Amino acid sequence: MNAQYVNSYDCGDWVLNLACHDLHGVACGISNGVISLFPFAESGTSQLLQIKAHNGAVNKLRSIDESTLASCGNDGTVKLWDLRQGPQQQPLAVMKNDRGLPFLSLDTGHGLLAAGTELKGQDSELLIYDLKKTGQVFKAFKDSHHDDITEIRFHPTRKDILLSGSTDGYVNIYDLKVEDEDDSLLQVINFGSIHSANFLSERRIYTLSHIETFSMHELVDTTTEETVEPEPIDYGDIRDDWGCEYVVDVFAPGYLCCGSNSIKELRLYQIDPLKENFRGLAKTRDFINFPGAHGEEVVRDLAIHNGIVYTGGEDGLLKAWKPPCELTNTTHKFFGHDVDSEPIVHKHKHKHRKEKEEKKEHHRTHQHGHKHKHKHLASHFKPY
Repeated sequence: MNAQYVNSYDCGDWVLNLACHDLHGVACGISNGVISLFPFAESGTSQLLQIKAHNGAVNKLRSIDESTLASCGNDGTVKLWDLRQGPQQQPLAVMKNDRGLPFLSLDTGHGLLAAGTELKGQDSELLIYDLKKTGQVFKAFKDSHHDDITEIRFHPTRKDILLSGSTDGYVNIYDLKVEDEDDSLLQVINFGSIHSANFLSERRIYTLSHIETFSMHELVDTTTEETVEPEPIDYGDIRDDWGCEYVVDVFAPGYLCCGSNSIKELRLYQIDPLKENFRGLAKTRDFINFPGAHGEEVVRDLAIHNGIVYTGGEDGLLKAWKPPCELTNTTHKFFGHDVDSEPIVHKHKHKHRKEKEEKKEHHRTHQHGHKHKHKHLASHFKPY
């Protein structure tokens, strides 16, 4: 099934990420430090707003509410913006880290904002801010990852659970109620250089590496004394299974997007998060194709709003497409609603402290070669 091309907008440089706002349009984070806001395809074709947001690439955007946008950049800042204001506006808030490290990842949820930095020295930093207290630091993890933090996700329903992923090969799960950094670490997943990771359902976590390997993991049961975690489902290199050369990302409430720039192809698969039907998708031919996509350039992000699919790529374009079937907005969560799950009972401290020491030893042994390898492999995904 082919999507129908609607129109495109020229953003002037790589479009790295997208965020849709119901009342305003599609915001684009661009590699030249600009945030551009464009109307939804059914509303017009003229750019609505352009903000010089960061000195360096805008690495991530997140919508906070119907008018507030969060951004993070290579200049070591996280900023909040009011989309109702003009292009000369000052940010509503500016959050920094003490070492001026570039912020690479960002997420918001449950009144908090979390941002992860690039590596400098021995450690990168994961900082969590309280949005109700004008960006005051709520918690800081400065010893949990030993390479760039490329992914952060709040659990959609459990407000105290946070996930982070890094090019050090690990995904960490934290309990934010616990003060001590070591003790707050609930679970460590050793996988590979993380391009993307998230909660696919209430207790299921996916991990996607920069070399297109994919796996599914079980969130530890924090209500029992059982410490044995189920074995992950390791799909290995999924490019053959999904018929692609690279994976853009996995999106709520149940999509995965992948591309083949050598043949100018982009595919969107609809998946059932509960069935985890990831094998042999290419053989089913049950996907939406975007003819020509972004040419031979990599597609960086995708968003769906009111039946229109938006894609942003390294060709500097935001494109709008009409799909051949009805699609749910990607602003939805994977599952459920914002109701807290059962309370967390700590039963895993010794295990996770041991895992963390193993991570530190692995870092000391492999630091230089490991980082060089992943920087090279991730070149399509990192504009800095």
